[in-house]
Amino acid sequence: MKKKVEIETQVAIITKVSRETKDTVTLKLQLPNPFYWEPGQFIMVSADIDNKVVKRAYSIASSPTRSEYLEITIRQTDTPTMSKFLNERSEGDQLEVRGPYGKFIWNENTSDKVVMLGAGSGITPFKAMLEYIKDKNLDSKSKLLYSCAFGDNVIFDDLLNELTKQVSCYYELSLTREQSNDFNSRKGRIDKEYLQNQIKGYEDANFYLCGTPTFVKAMRDILIEIGIEKTKVKREQWG
Repeated sequence: MKKKVEIETQVAIITKVSRETKDTVTLKLQLPNPFYWEPGQFIMVSADIDNKVVKRAYSIASSPTRSEYLEITIRQTDTPTMSKFLNERSEGDQLEVRGPYGKFIWNENTSDKVVMLGAGSGITPFKAMLEYIKDKNLDSKSKLLYSCAFGDNVIFDDLLNELTKQVSCYYELSLTREQSNDFNSRKGRIDKEYLQNQIKGYEDANFYLCGTPTFVKAMRDILIEIGIEKTKVKREQWG
């Protein structure tokens, strides 16, 4: 029987801070009570910043198969109220979290083929999905197409290279503003021609898009233009 997911508020303790890039951290959170979520869902984080309660949504970056903790990965934005606050946290700090939320969910009951399209910190729910596939030893066919502007924007690159090999997921990184010898990547944006080639044999897959509204809209428009059913395209974005 499927577990019933309850929305609840808890005070989490930060047990580990991992610096992913110069402006991005992953926070490992320990919760006082059991917490269940689906791969792809998000939580709301609340904090008192300059005497004002600020709330922001963050995708859960870890799989529910590892339910003894959860992770969120935060890139400091151009309007960095919460993102700056979280990038400056230390082990032992506390955070109020509420969730889980969202219908941006993939599991073995959804489909046996999945194509994940992410940009920047939009990679976070896909890390959770790939960990889920690995931990449950699922025989799923998957592709991960990840776009970043520069090499120093890439999050989880070593982990993704290892994880995608373990689950036989095709993984390709696209750098849109540079070509770096430090990364196994292609140069250029994810465009119509590239997607047409990449989805051959995956036309019946479920497609998951995560990133900025501009990226998500562009990917959705291309997929629909090349014949993917709208019901098979799932979106998660932030403004």
